[in-house]
Amino acid sequence: MPENEAICRHLRNSIFLSAASEETILELSSQVEFIEAAAGDRIFEKGDLGSALYFVVEGSMRIHDGDIVLTHRGAGEAFGEIGALAALTRTASVTAEIDSQLFKLDKKALFDTMARRPEAAYSFIEALCQRESAMVHDATERAVKAKVTERELAIAQKIQRNFLPDVVPDVPGWKLAGYLQPAREVAGDFYDFFVIPKLGCVGLVIGDVCDKGVGAALFMTLFRSLIRSTSMYRDFVGNDNNADDVTKILQHSIRLTNEYIATTHGQSSMFASVFYGLLIPETGQLCYINAGHESPLIVGASGIRTKLEPTGPVIGLFPDVVHEVKIVEILPDELLVAYTDGATDAKNAAGEQFSEENLLALVANGAPTGGAMVHQIVATVEAFIGGADQYDDITVIAASRGSIE
Repeated sequence: MPENEAICRHLRNSIFLSAASEETILELSSQVEFIEAAAGDRIFEKGDLGSALYFVVEGSMRIHDGDIVLTHRGAGEAFGEIGALAALTRTASVTAEIDSQLFKLDKKALFDTMARRPEAAYSFIEALCQRESAMVHDATERAVKAKVTERELAIAQKIQRNFLPDVVPDVPGWKLAGYLQPAREVAGDFYDFFVIPKLGCVGLVIGDVCDKGVGAALFMTLFRSLIRSTSMYRDFVGNDNNADDVTKILQHSIRLTNEYIATTHGQSSMFASVFYGLLIPETGQLCYINAGHESPLIVGASGIRTKLEPTGPVIGLFPDVVHEVKIVEILPDELLVAYTDGATDAKNAAGEQFSEENLLALVANGAPTGGAMVHQIVATVEAFIGGADQYDDITVIAASRGSIE
């Protein structure tokens, strides 16, 4: 236990006793309990009934609600004043961050001293008013920042929406459809439809950037823009929509996108699963690369005919990765369906997942056109989620050849 003079000096420097008399300081100094707390020791838990005020002599305290850190208290500061002055439970937990030393002042000793020495109560009231004023100021600042953040997120959401195809290409004999529902204000999922004029083929892209929120959304725009731009400008592209040129475009686009992300932004460890197909409308041929994405499905009247499995890893993690191009034919009255894992991993209020099995069963017995299929998948998944929070971005695209009327 420190000497009485050291105890008095520490109490005198506390915000709660700065206006107290020397007699009050001396009286309280004889009633404090000296505590040594090792790093990780819990001083009290949220919900405990308050019984004392604590002064930090040395070390640091973490004031937290579970894993959420609310603030810190270091040497010369105090904590636990609400529980020490009122019959209230602790509003947060306190844990020693490092080996620390504390003075503990019991509630009864504090109240007895206040009853005999009113200036002690005045000192506490003044300190509480100062803290209340600081809390109001902080709350106001947080509210202003939250409003600014909300406005900026609304702008970001609008900008990101502009990166989605506002007009679906009109492809004779085909119907294209897409849907994206972010789990937050902005999404890490993306999809795209575009025509490559020199070849007359149609690009079908769906992707899912790792993680969620603003960071994933920024990389979503980068992946989408790189894939589209690297597909449009190729010196070797001729005027015939042959599979060789289409294959070259696919490999060129995915290779450059992967190299740029992996080398320029390698430290971010951001990557995306991507399915990129180039459709030749006249023949129904679809040349594609599946970079670690959920396998799209080709569906006909008898159900799912084939799954387009990955032909290489996700893009953005490792340079010099090679992705194989494969070719499949979409027959008349068939459709292609692609989705992100936000659909299969969707959770209801009970924590159950929608699952790939349920989605495959839905698709196998699903609608005849791309638009109807997208609507049916989205409506079914959203009904499954019900009132639960959306777990992840949900994105679905489809391309149907002809129709079954």
